[in-house]
Amino acid sequence: MSEIGGAENISIKKTDGMFIKSYPIEYLHNDQEIINLRLKDIKKYIQYEFTYEWSKSYLKLKSELIIGSHLKLNYTQLLTLAQYLDMIHEKGLFHGDIHTRNIIIKDNFPYLVDWEPCFIQTFKSKKIIKSNSKGIANKDRENKKISHLTDKKGFLRLISSDIFDKLADTNKMEKLNCKELLNYSHNILHCNFE
Repeated sequence: MSEIGGAENISIKKTDGMFIKSYPIEYLHNDQEIINLRLKDIKKYIQYEFTYEWSKSYLKLKSELIIGSHLKLNYTQLLTLAQYLDMIHEKGLFHGDIHTRNIIIKDNFPYLVDWEPCFIQTFKSKKIIKSNSKGIANKDRENKKISHLTDKKGFLRLISSDIFDKLADTNKMEKLNCKELLNYSHNILHCNFE
């Protein structure tokens, strides 16, 4: 068993091929029924083994430990991720924190990891929307919630910083799905992919 740290009282461990993240219940500010609905959707659509359990004071998430690399994604990997994101968005599920540290490449396949049980949590003694603060879409920040817009904004950063600078928080980003954003970047803006 390996303890790898966590924020305040959030415990993160690796053991027996599993990645285990335990959240004190008081850190999770959504209603338990809402959290359960999100966790059921995550379990249904996640790309690897995932379970969760409640105790009186903690929520424990257990995920298959994916061993791979955090690399810049090539076009095929971006396309695979775009199709996956579009599918979960159609189902009403959002990740909320798309960036390279949350994508593990194993056998040339991009796995989206580190799903949060809810988006409003206590972090460093402050109640926050749990996401990479720079990655939250402007409309989501205004509405104090996470939606597909924040996922799309994070996806744009994966494509390239130039694409991010041109399309983040624009009408184009709002209207196009992830696959369309990738194609637009590739065809119209002549983004170079490996």
